[in-house]
Amino acid sequence: MKWWIKLGCFLTGWNSRILAQCSEASYKHLKKYTAALLILIILWGFTGFCFAQRYVGAPLWGCVMSALIFIVIVIQIERQIILTVGTNKWGACFRFFIAIIMSVLGSAILDQIIFGDDIKRKMVEITDRQVQEQLPMRLNVIDGRLKELQVEIDSLDRVNMSLNDEIAKNPTIKTVSSTTVYRNERQEDGSFIKVPEITVSTNPMANPRIKQVEVNTANLERLRKQQDEFLQNKMNVENDLRTELSSNVGFLEELRAMIEIISTRWEAMVFYVVIFSFLISLELFVVTSKLGDKKCDYDLIVEHQLDIKKAALEELVKNLNQKK
Repeated sequence: MKWWIKLGCFLTGWNSRILAQCSEASYKHLKKYTAALLILIILWGFTGFCFAQRYVGAPLWGCVMSALIFIVIVIQIERQIILTVGTNKWGACFRFFIAIIMSVLGSAILDQIIFGDDIKRKMVEITDRQVQEQLPMRLNVIDGRLKELQVEIDSLDRVNMSLNDEIAKNPTIKTVSSTTVYRNERQEDGSFIKVPEITVSTNPMANPRIKQVEVNTANLERLRKQQDEFLQNKMNVENDLRTELSSNVGFLEELRAMIEIISTRWEAMVFYVVIFSFLISLELFVVTSKLGDKKCDYDLIVEHQLDIKKAALEELVKNLNQKK
């Protein structure tokens, strides 16, 4: 058996032993299903790889894993139709519904890749709008903090001015200290008693308000430094906000930009409809092949085996009921 047939049996889930008993018509059906599956595998493998690389930021092995996951999902979905014995209209309708969903997702991802440069230009416009919306709020926060700092600075300045005036009047203060010395004094009867002698001295010292001024001055320097930082932030707030918004562009942001492009430019809308129609046509390849073509002998053999097994089981049940 050729490798192409083996690959087709692997992808579609067909039994190679049953296929070996079939005619060329079954081989043609298998090749047709395989070709349709390979188209979907290539398409969704590429889509899964690009999605993981562009929006998830996955490494190379992560992108490959994402592509393999997409491929496995597509194969399992198509097998629901290919391996159905007979015709299941409900399954076909459900597959059509899934095809619409997958086409929308696929066209959204592919269009964001194809319209990459246009989306970048549109994102600049969207970023400008977001900056204009969020900039007043950022400025209000900074202005509020600057006002609080200015109140603290003014308060400390007034306290320091008052303390400096007091220090200028009294740069030093006098401290009074006393010492007691006991001396022996002879009494008339010849005995001695200790008589205390107190010495009072006055010593000048620096005004303690000077230390408080130094502490207040250090706090003023810290507050003014914070004030300068907030003023610098206020000057750069627009550029910082623009950089922040530009660096956090995700799938939904680019989808929003793509929707604006499609809704405002007719040529983009036409191209999106073409891509969507192409994808949904590919998704329905297998369904239309399954429903539109006549049954091949592979399907007939599978249905015949099913009928034989069903008849055998019914006969077995009938015999068991008779024995009872």
